[in-house]
Amino acid sequence: MASYETVIYEEVEDKIWRLTLNRPEKLNALSQKLLREVDSVMDEYETNSGASVLIIRGAGRAFSAGYDLQGTQQPGSGFTVTNDRFGLNKTIERWQRLWSINKPTIAQVHGYCLAGGTEFVGHCDIVFASEDAQFGHPAGRSLGILPTLSMWPLLMGPRKTKEYFFTGDYMSAEEALDWHLVNRVYPKDKLEAETLAYARRVAMVPAELLTLHKAAVNRYIEILGIRAAEQSSADIDVIAHQTETVRNWMKASREKGLKGALTERDRPFAKKA
Repeated sequence: MASYETVIYEEVEDKIWRLTLNRPEKLNALSQKLLREVDSVMDEYETNSGASVLIIRGAGRAFSAGYDLQGTQQPGSGFTVTNDRFGLNKTIERWQRLWSINKPTIAQVHGYCLAGGTEFVGHCDIVFASEDAQFGHPAGRSLGILPTLSMWPLLMGPRKTKEYFFTGDYMSAEEALDWHLVNRVYPKDKLEAETLAYARRVAMVPAELLTLHKAAVNRYIEILGIRAAEQSSADIDVIAHQTETVRNWMKASREKGLKGALTERDRPFAKKA
């Protein structure tokens, strides 16, 4: 098994494995290194004949605050449509790979699950959340759309999707449950035990049947056009990155620092109308 620095991949018990995003000091922001290590874990899990179900969680206070904007190329000087589109297509490939892994994946979500974090859990098969979980895409106020839209239009319909994308507001765990973004909500101190209990029930079913159950449901969704829709959304995000709004915000983030730019961006949204 490979050695990792930003994630932990371990066997919990027979047939059940767990991936922990392990950058708690950064609220498990999705850095390029972490994402590459997630890719490697997906390879290991899929080829492990002894693994039937994978639980995915975050260390520390949150599942994930989203993509790590520090140390990555962002709209600005030297940023081109070509390299932007190439990078976003790689992002689409990663999440679609997670979606199509042949065995079940269960996201165990607590705290923040924002932006890229919502893409991550959107492509898992099952999502259990704690009562303190919060979902949203606040970056949509200044940085563009999510390349995959986190499967929100499919999972909760176009009207609710627009309601949250138009404002970047956070969604509570209970509302996420009402709108089918998550399967179940538990008190924070019971989330891990309840997730593991469900994983044990999944693991009782032979893996060869689990793979077929998953394939049948995914095939149905793919016939509806989910893969093409996500690729189209990535292209629209490329367009978003060329807008004056995004370019101005990136300039502000360079001048004021990321934290300062985020504070200024989100201040008007602190109180809902």
